[in-house]
Amino acid sequence: MTSKKIIERLQKQNWFVKCETEHEVALVLNACVDAKISWSHGASASCLPDLLLLKKPLFIEQNTEHGCGLRWDDLEPFRIGKNCEDITDWFFEELRNE
Repeated sequence: MTSKKIIERLQKQNWFVKCETEHEVALVLNACVDAKISWSHGASASCLPDLLLLKKPLFIEQNTEHGCGLRWDDLEPFRIGKNCEDITDWFFEELRNE
C-alpha cells in the first residue's frame, strides 16, 4: 500500500518520474493505481503497454497542460514543461522510507 503522502502528491498532478528499470516503472504505476490515477485514454495504470518495457529511461507524467491522466515517453519532454515538477528522487526516497 502506498503512503498517504505519496498518494496526495501524485493526485496534485504536474509531476513526472524518470524510471530506469522495469521495477521502477512498476513502483510508479502501482502508486498511481493506489492514487486512483489512470492513463490519459482512461485505462487503469495497472494496464502496462508492452512498449513501456522496451524504452529506458522512461518518463511517466501527469500534467494538467496535457489534460488528465498519465502519459509516458522515452524522451525528456517533461523537463521543458513549465509547471511539471521532477519528483523522481522524492518519490523513490519516500518509498524507501515507508
